[in-house]
Amino acid sequence: MTSISQLYLKSLSATDEIQQGDSFLTQGISESDIQKNSEAGGVNVSSLAVSWAKKYYNTVEAREKQASRQIPHSPQSNNFDGTRAQIVDKLIDTLKVGSEIAWNKVEAVLGGQIEQQAIDASLIDREEIVADTRALYRKAIDAYGDREPASRLSVLVGKDIVKVRRKYSQRDSLVLGFVTLEFQYTSRILLGCLSESERSEFAPYLKVVDDYLHSPYGEINEAAANQPPNSKAMLAVQHLLQHATQIASAVYDRASSQHQGYRSSSGYLSDRDVKISSIRDVEIFQSYLCWCVLEESIGPVQQELFPMCVMLYPKLHVSWELVQDMLLILFWEISDRLPAEDLIVFLPYLRTVTEMFSSDVFDN
Repeated sequence: MTSISQLYLKSLSATDEIQQGDSFLTQGISESDIQKNSEAGGVNVSSLAVSWAKKYYNTVEAREKQASRQIPHSPQSNNFDGTRAQIVDKLIDTLKVGSEIAWNKVEAVLGGQIEQQAIDASLIDREEIVADTRALYRKAIDAYGDREPASRLSVLVGKDIVKVRRKYSQRDSLVLGFVTLEFQYTSRILLGCLSESERSEFAPYLKVVDDYLHSPYGEINEAAANQPPNSKAMLAVQHLLQHATQIASAVYDRASSQHQGYRSSSGYLSDRDVKISSIRDVEIFQSYLCWCVLEESIGPVQQELFPMCVMLYPKLHVSWELVQDMLLILFWEISDRLPAEDLIVFLPYLRTVTEMFSSDVFDN
C-alpha cells in the first residue's frame, strides 16, 4: 500500500517537472454480464466489452439534442508583477468571479448532455460544484501564499481532492465530467489573470489539484490494499507507475507527429497547454489500466472512463481517430517498457480498452 502511494506521487511529481433516468449500465451489457459469460467460457471479455461500448455509444448518439449556446468570454488578463501577497489577493478575487464564469462555460459546452446522456439533473448542483472548486483552489492559493512547495500540496490537500472526486463519481461518473471541466476552466481563468512570471510560479500548484482530480488515486490505493504485497498485479502496477510519465510523454510525441496541424477546441496539439493536457490524458488512461488490473475487472473503464470520454471528447472537438492512435501507441510503449511477466498482467485490459475505443465502435 505504501509503495504504491509513493510511486503514484512520484509519477505525479515527475509530470510537474516535465510540464512545470437509466444508468449507462442498463443501456448495454453490464459488467456482471461480462463476468458471468467469461466464467462460463462463452464469449470472451474483450468482445463483450466492445459490444457494450457500441451499444452505449449508439444509445447516447440517439439522444442527441444539441442547443447552440454562446460561451462567455473570460475576463481580460491583468498582467503585472507584484509581491506574493499581491498575487494571492489577485488570485482570491479572480477565483470568486472566475468559478462562476467557468460554470457558465461548462453549461454552454455540456448543458445538452444532461438529456443526451440520460443524467439525473438533480445530481448536478451548480452551487455545490462551484463551492467545492473554490474551496480546493483556495487551499492551493493559500499553500502558494505560505510558500509551501507545490510538491507538499499533495500532502496538504490530496485527501480533500480525493474526497471531492469520490463524492461526485459515486453519484454518477458523468457528473464527475462536469466537475473536472469546471476545474479546468477555472484554472485557465486563474492563470489568465497572472503575468507570465507569476503564472510559471503558480501553475504547478494547480497541476497537483488537476492530477488528483482526474486520476482515480483513492480507488487505486484501496484496490492495492486488497492485494497481497507481492502479487503479480501489484508488481506490474508498481512497474508501470515507475514509467507512466515517460510513457505518456513518448505517446504524445509520436501522436503529435502523426497528427501535425491537428486542432481541438483547446488549441493546436503542438500548443504548450494542449501538450500538458494530452500527456495528462495518457496518464489518466494508464491509471485506469492500473485500477482494472488491481480490481481484476474492466469495470473501472466501463463505469467511469469510457462514459466520460464519450461525453467530453466530442464536445471538446477531440477526434476518435486521435484517441485510437494514442491508444495504439500506448499499447506498444507499454509493451516495449514492461518485462514480459508484467505485460501479461496488463495485456487483457490493454487489448480490451483499445478495442472499446476502436473505429468498430464509433464508425456508424
